[in-house]
Amino acid sequence: MFKWIFKREKKVYLQLTDEEYRLARKYLLDWRNKLTAQGRDASPVNELLTKLIAC
Repeated sequence: MFKWIFKREKKVYLQLTDEEYRLARKYLLDWRNKLTAQGRDASPVNELLTKLIAC
């Protein structure tokens, strides 16, 4: 249990063209909507969307 406290997350940086950004946002939104329709937790996808849009 204690080894997870000190684990560092690896950061990944992407350079996207405008078209790639648009597609990534569209697919993440579609995935979130699909999970929500199934009654499943979509918070990990929401976190990705937040990070994508913040850039």
